[in-house]
Amino acid sequence: MTEGQFVEPRTTIGIIGTGSMGSALVKGWLRGEGAGIDLLVWDEVEAATRALPDSARLAVAESLDDLTARVDVVVIVVKPKDASQVFRSLAGQLGEGRAVVSSMAGVTLETMRAALGPGPPLFRIMPNLGVELGVGTVALAAEVGTPPSDVASVATLLEPLGHVEIVSEELLDVVTALSGSGPAFLALAMEGLEDGAVAAGLSRTAARIMVRGAALQVAGLLSDQGESPGRLREGLLDAGGPEWAALDIVEDRHVRATFQRAVEAAYDRSRRLREGGQ
Repeated sequence: MTEGQFVEPRTTIGIIGTGSMGSALVKGWLRGEGAGIDLLVWDEVEAATRALPDSARLAVAESLDDLTARVDVVVIVVKPKDASQVFRSLAGQLGEGRAVVSSMAGVTLETMRAALGPGPPLFRIMPNLGVELGVGTVALAAEVGTPPSDVASVATLLEPLGHVEIVSEELLDVVTALSGSGPAFLALAMEGLEDGAVAAGLSRTAARIMVRGAALQVAGLLSDQGESPGRLREGLLDAGGPEWAALDIVEDRHVRATFQRAVEAAYDRSRRLREGGQ
């Protein structure tokens, strides 16, 4: 295999599984019009592929064998319980010049290698649903000893989806807890702010717009200024203003510690699933 050759003038990515995450990946890659990426998809449920956007860059494979024969990179986006079936179809079909990328939680690179045998470089990713809009976070892990140029090539393919963070495989459980569950935690906080504004007399529509605006403000300022959330929080509060009294209530209810424990619980759950627990 020539190192770092997953990215060609035009690269065809085969996506196996077009459920919620698979379709989000498809939509995110289709948004990146200048990325030189074409997509070939397959799903056991034909209706799932029919729901995808129409695009000259997107085609539906007739079978797994058809997909495997026509792509440069295979991305597996199925439930872990279906991994064995997909691996059986792929085993022996891919050489060293094509990569396999899995987004299946808990299915390790070691398990993938044992099922697929020698040949294709193997990677794991943990994306979140923000990839659909090109603002997601994708954690990328490779087998130990994978040439850095190959890792960089796969990272380049993922860049249209949002921020790509290269991590070691053992950190993917933490990524699942934070990147995967974090948006739900933030949405819960936004829901509480919205309900508080409505209880104080604001219309639901106006409250929802303002809460979303506040969230966008925080995200934008953090990205632009590079500060920690704590420093930004201090800068946004007027000394002695009503915000301090409100913040005292939040701290008295241990909200920050609750979010910390929520991430830790999500991490523990992800780790136990990987280890075969419940």
